[in-house]
Amino acid sequence: MKRNRFTDIDRALKELQESISRLRGVDTAEIGRRVDTFRRELYEGISRWGSIELSRHAQRPGTDEFIAGIFSRFTELRGDRLTEDDPAVVGGPAFLDDMPVMVVGHRRRTPGKKDYVHYHYGMASPSGHHKALRLYRLAEKFRRPLVTFVDTPGAYPVPEAEDRGQAFSIARCIQALASLRTPIVACIVGEAGSGGALALGFGDRIIMLENAFYSAISPEGYSSIVFKDPSKREQAAETLRGTGRDLYAFGIVDHLVKEPVGGAHNDPARVVRDVGSAVRAFLEELTRFPVDDLVKARSAVIERLVPTHASRS
Repeated sequence: MKRNRFTDIDRALKELQESISRLRGVDTAEIGRRVDTFRRELYEGISRWGSIELSRHAQRPGTDEFIAGIFSRFTELRGDRLTEDDPAVVGGPAFLDDMPVMVVGHRRRTPGKKDYVHYHYGMASPSGHHKALRLYRLAEKFRRPLVTFVDTPGAYPVPEAEDRGQAFSIARCIQALASLRTPIVACIVGEAGSGGALALGFGDRIIMLENAFYSAISPEGYSSIVFKDPSKREQAAETLRGTGRDLYAFGIVDHLVKEPVGGAHNDPARVVRDVGSAVRAFLEELTRFPVDDLVKARSAVIERLVPTHASRS
């Protein structure tokens, strides 16, 4: 393929499978098996840019679907108590079976719709980060474990957001996550870009979907800056190596959720169920540890990633 259009090819093959299955009076078992085998081989050889295409798929399950499928009695809390309510961040108290938890995530769209513009494509402004910070503190206050869902290209890149302290609001979120006295499980479920992802994407355990992509910059941005050519996004994606498979192999994430052939949108219920199982297992593990030990472990991770001045000298 000169241009990587995995999603288009897989959709065509899936439609072919469905058409074959509807044929009457013809033994289609062998044909169907060959098409299925080809789909699996295509998926196993997917490029990193192909994974990014899947992480952005319009029918990929988002935070709302994960909340509805994993938790019960979710109550959305709105507003940052400072300026406004940012629709790109959704969160509130919920129950994981009988365990009270706090859930926070990026919202890219209304389920079943393509109203991305209303939610800024899941890109949070300082108000969204202040809302997340408020919910983090409530989780700590009421001793509820925190579960986050990351699905954003990055922080909202408009002058007004910068004027209101975008970088500072992200830094405050990261600082809060590092010191929060309650267990934290972060789930990387789609695109996870730059500081906007870090504001929700750090915790005691990190779960990541196979085709999610977590990187400091988008492939388009990387290719524009480094290669001076935005069309080299596929090459940039290979350089960044930010898929769930990559980061699990590097030991950066703790659990990799395998996606169905063709991506999470082909069986969202299964993906939501698998993420829920991983969240349950990690929270059962983390609630056994003293909170002081969890905070110390997070601090050790940060010290390895960002050495102090003393350790550098």
